[in-house]
Amino acid sequence: MVPQVSLRDYDGLNGFGTSTMGDVNELSKALSAGYQVSNQTGGSALRVESLEASLKVVTFTNKHIKLWKKIPKSPAYSTVEEYNVLSQYGSQGFGFTREGELPQDQDSTYTRQTALVKFIGTTRAVTHPATLVNPAHGDVIALENQNGILWLLERVEDSLFHGNSALAFDGEAEQWDGLDTMIANANVVDLEGQPLQEADIEEASNLVIESFGYPTDIFLGTRAMSDLVKTFYPRERVQLPAPSEGKVGLNVTSMATQAGTIEFNPDVFIRQGKTPPAAATSANAPASPAVGVQPALGAAGLASWPKSIGAGAGNFAYAATACNRFGESAPVLFQSFFTAVADLTAAENAAGNSIVFTVDNAAVVGANPTEYVIIYRADLALGAAAPADITQYSEIARVAVATQAAAGAAVVFNDTNAIMPFTETAYLGELTPSVLTFRQLAPLMRMDLAVLAPAYRWMVLMYGTPILFAPRKWVRMTNIGRLT
Repeated sequence: MVPQVSLRDYDGLNGFGTSTMGDVNELSKALSAGYQVSNQTGGSALRVESLEASLKVVTFTNKHIKLWKKIPKSPAYSTVEEYNVLSQYGSQGFGFTREGELPQDQDSTYTRQTALVKFIGTTRAVTHPATLVNPAHGDVIALENQNGILWLLERVEDSLFHGNSALAFDGEAEQWDGLDTMIANANVVDLEGQPLQEADIEEASNLVIESFGYPTDIFLGTRAMSDLVKTFYPRERVQLPAPSEGKVGLNVTSMATQAGTIEFNPDVFIRQGKTPPAAATSANAPASPAVGVQPALGAAGLASWPKSIGAGAGNFAYAATACNRFGESAPVLFQSFFTAVADLTAAENAAGNSIVFTVDNAAVVGANPTEYVIIYRADLALGAAAPADITQYSEIARVAVATQAAAGAAVVFNDTNAIMPFTETAYLGELTPSVLTFRQLAPLMRMDLAVLAPAYRWMVLMYGTPILFAPRKWVRMTNIGRLT
């Protein structure tokens, strides 16, 4: 028999083509580029990474800032800006006289008012070694400086709407007053949870006209703007302008009213009430508050309550956080609000009752005490327990503490349903220098800090305050609901 040669005769040898399957797999791994992005070994260690040269921004950009760009700017020359307001030319007399009779004396009414300049800023740092490497997206210091500016402008934009200088135990917080605070309390159009309509804008513009203003702009959330445009669709009989190259849809940029043309400014920073944070937003934020007196119906005779359930019965759950100039604490939930005592009956609703409860300060105040409390509410059907999901709660109020809060001090909140959860607010008025301005003691600037370590540190700062000279020439449109 002729001897046969097989692979068995090459056992123990490592010639090409005679390795075991394990050896072949190892060889294959060594020659493959692979997909590993960490702990790279073998051929993947030789693969050059391909990093996109342009930085992808997934958050807001400069074009999202609306009110800050349009608000008139004027210089400030002191930390206390004073201005005079002419509110009346004379008394409400008829002015007619008899022949040869001396007309009555009339005196104009002037009022001296003040606005306090506020200070806002952020600190940025880049290590020295970071400036020596080959950066993927350009100069690291320039990039971080730009990021600091955008972060600051986002804070400025939000505070121009929602700032409140009264949110502090000493009555003068670090933040300035925004439109929510400066607009006259009487100039409110309450939509009671309904979506924004043309008639609502017409009503708001008429309030401005009756106060001798000429409305020019409306700032509203992008969701409210989208819902407003959707209301036009069913009313279209002939689409104007006619479709061109298959393009359909409607882009609304302004609206003609009896008060004049009003320009729409949809702003992503005007949104429905925010939800509580899952954890403290800063290491220097106050400790979480505690549940004080449980919510219960208060005395009758207040505002209609609650709009969201009509004349029926309902239950609501609350959450609260403690805040100071550094940040916001983790929330505390009022879990036991679901009781028979707290149920709102039709009769109680018709009587206009409110819901009153207290939020107690933490047992240990710490180095950074509470300056104000944010109240959140969840609208729910009848149930057995308040939801633990914090996304079910929406901000409805901010309440300042009366004095520097001691351990266990209580903050009383009276919920009259003035602001409904998960609704938006729009702002309409005359955007001219004689009505609304931003007084700048120092414009947006960069200030370098001393080099005390192998790192470059600098501040991005701005000093100023908005001033609304005529609070009745702006209107707040509250409780704007979603179109369903």
